[in-house]
Amino acid sequence: MTVEQLLGIEDALVSDEHPARDDGTFDYERCARLHNYLVAYGWMARHGRDTPDLTALAEEKRFFSDERNPDRDIGRELLDPSLNAWLDMIYDCTQELFFWVVGLSMLSCDESFCYEENDLEDEGKARFIVIYNTTPDVYSHCLGVVYDQQLHRASFPLTIGSSENVEPIDEHEEMWFPLETLLTHWIFLIRLGKVVVGLSACGSQHRAQEGLWSWLPYCDAQVDNTVAAIERYLVAVESRMPADSLLPITGALFSDAELDTASVPQECFIRLVLTRIKSPRFKLIAPGLEVPHDKEAFARRQNFTRIPYHEGTMPAVLIFAASGRTVDFNMELQSLFFECHYNEDLTLSMGTPIFAGLYSEPAVRSRFEPEEAGFRLLLPFALRPDFRDEYGARVSDGQLVRTGSFTELFQHGCHHPFGGEHRAQRMERLFDHWTELIESGVWTVGEDGVEGGIETFRDADSGNGAWRNYWIPPDW
Repeated sequence: MTVEQLLGIEDALVSDEHPARDDGTFDYERCARLHNYLVAYGWMARHGRDTPDLTALAEEKRFFSDERNPDRDIGRELLDPSLNAWLDMIYDCTQELFFWVVGLSMLSCDESFCYEENDLEDEGKARFIVIYNTTPDVYSHCLGVVYDQQLHRASFPLTIGSSENVEPIDEHEEMWFPLETLLTHWIFLIRLGKVVVGLSACGSQHRAQEGLWSWLPYCDAQVDNTVAAIERYLVAVESRMPADSLLPITGALFSDAELDTASVPQECFIRLVLTRIKSPRFKLIAPGLEVPHDKEAFARRQNFTRIPYHEGTMPAVLIFAASGRTVDFNMELQSLFFECHYNEDLTLSMGTPIFAGLYSEPAVRSRFEPEEAGFRLLLPFALRPDFRDEYGARVSDGQLVRTGSFTELFQHGCHHPFGGEHRAQRMERLFDHWTELIESGVWTVGEDGVEGGIETFRDADSGNGAWRNYWIPPDW
């Protein structure tokens, strides 16, 4: 193998031109190339090299070597021949392979999937194998990237408790995919700039550090992608409005000075987005949500930006308010919006009116997996008020929203299929989904913009499958 072959993986990455294998077999050669790329990428960062040393990588002890695993033959007997072939082709990980995982495991975890039948048992094979261990520094009762040798699909429950998000398999098929799909997503996060390797690449920006790898609260590409998604949405709305009803305005939605007046933090994701997107030429950006053309009103409505917070914490910014609608401050809002505030004497009292609307995600940048590029839609009513309702709103991981939640609509939920837990849904994905609602006719457009009041969002609880209009498919 040459350096060029090791690093030249474009044709191995899953894409429309190079889809993942779907014939029920393991594409072990492709997955070995992607795995080895990640090992080499980390090795170069650790050693400050622009190219990997193939000799040094080859000399690293293989996982099933006599010295490292004296009982290697017993372990190999549990594995499918294609998984054994993959092991023979890969470099071992001498550092963390990626942000959430520390390295190879190759142990059976059939006991964690006890309700799934093992048709391979007569052959002496385990059905479920943990390929990569979840990092134990952050999680307890770890599991990891699990490979189903019967279906030749992989899933990523971080912990044993997370396995309930991926089984029964026949009810969670969207959480199981070819291993090359998972590895491609990890490499995509590196290329996006969301996950970086080494300390110097992070500069002075706060980050979540796990060994060699760092998770940034946002990256430049996320700003660009979110701005592009919002502007696609604006085009979809404005193109459906009567020409004579468009407002005669130009320029960005906000200036830095206007955001300063509202106490929006400097150098944060939402400031970069709001000073770049075009000002919508209409009044209502979604059912019941107003475009903040009145900048003084925008500043007055900020519940959280003026409360003192520590460096590296980002308060939620109310972007699009539901005019005249509020929510009484409650435990759900306190745990969400006040996680980043440390002066307990300054917390709001229960029952204080909080403006409803679309907020940016509050974030503590140094915590594990912050997602500053996220959002929270605070509704002036509770979702699923009846806990017995099984046909109401759902989050991306397929679970029902919590009974009585005001903030979980359009959210991702606990389980992220390619790694992580409990991160906010990205704002980019919200506006892409809203564009689909406009283009499909679920939402209609009139003279003032998007029609319907804030009560339109109750449709997510109306039954008859309507929740799907308010559900965003799972992603990273």
